[in-house]
Order: sequence, then C-alpha cells, then structure tokens
Amino acid sequence: MRRTLPFIAVAVIGAASIAPAVVATQASEPTLAKKMGLKPGQWRTVLRVTDAEITARPGESVPADAEPALRKLIGSTTETYECIGWQQPAGSALTLPGIKIDAACTFEELVADGRTLKIKGRCGSPSEGFHADMKVQAEHDDVEMTASVETIAFSEGVGLGTTVVATTTSSHVGPCPAGGPEAGKNIN
Repeated sequence: MRRTLPFIAVAVIGAASIAPAVVATQASEPTLAKKMGLKPGQWRTVLRVTDAEITARPGESVPADAEPALRKLIGSTTETYECIGWQQPAGSALTLPGIKIDAACTFEELVADGRTLKIKGRCGSPSEGFHADMKVQAEHDDVEMTASVETIAFSEGVGLGTTVVATTTSSHVGPCPAGGPEAGKNIN
C-alpha cells in the first residue's frame, strides 16, 4: 500500500471516525478548490519546517542518530508546484496548494470556504503498522494561501513516532505547464 507522509512532500492525512459525506469531498479536488475560490492553474508553495521531534514507545529508545537528523529539518524549506482546480481521475490524491492527501486517507474534519480551510485526518491505522494524523489550518484568497500543518506519525514496527510542524506559503503563478492537467477538464 502506498503511503504519503505529509508535508515534506506537503501532504496528507484524515481521521478515524468519518462521515461518508466528508470522505466523498476528498475525491473531488476541483470541487473543493472551487468552493475555496482558488484560481485554477499552477501554484508555487514554500514549506518551512518550524518544529520536529521523535519519541519512542514506552520501554524503547530513540536511536542516537535519529533525533539530531530530525532536528536538522527545523528551519529547512522545500519548494513545490501543484496544478490546482483540474478534474483528476477517480482515486487520485487530493491536491491543494502545498497540501497533498493520499486517496486512501480519511477525514475527521474538512471545512472550507472562501477564506479558510481546516482539515483533520488520518492515513493508515495502527492495525496496518503505520498511521499519521494531520491538522491543517489555512487562510487564503483566490491567489494566495498560508497554512500551518502538524503531522504526527507512528510506526508500530519500529516503535517510533514523529511530530513535524510546518508552515506553507503558496501563490498562483500562472497556467499549468503544457501537457499537464490543463489538458484535462477545468471545472471552475
């Protein structure tokens, strides 16, 4: 099963108890982008990691090199480009500026309007050996979006959990590149 870990790839997550109507929203990224009033096309995002920590399950310890390696992420930035507002094939990831949520993830909460976006979700489950919970709080207009993203992931197999907090700053930069999603149907 494919896993997408949130934000360094800027992504993801849903939640445990879900209403089917909320889950259905995930499959329709163009509809959500339209509800948010986001301008269709290519968006540039800069993600900055603001905090990161690793913890071990009780009775286990964090490998000596793991915490320093994770702490090195703090202050780092990643730049991404996403095409927003285009019809995607069924089962595709939900893609918004600076946020990509795997289609297998579920939502506990997904609230969006012309100014704000709030997501709480989960990918995976403890019974599958891995789960990641995500919270996103964003403010936006039609061509800019800023977000705070927190992801808490835990791997049962190694008994380690990570918490990563990041901020994203996204802006519309123009049409999608030739051969990209603009060849699809723009529903906005």
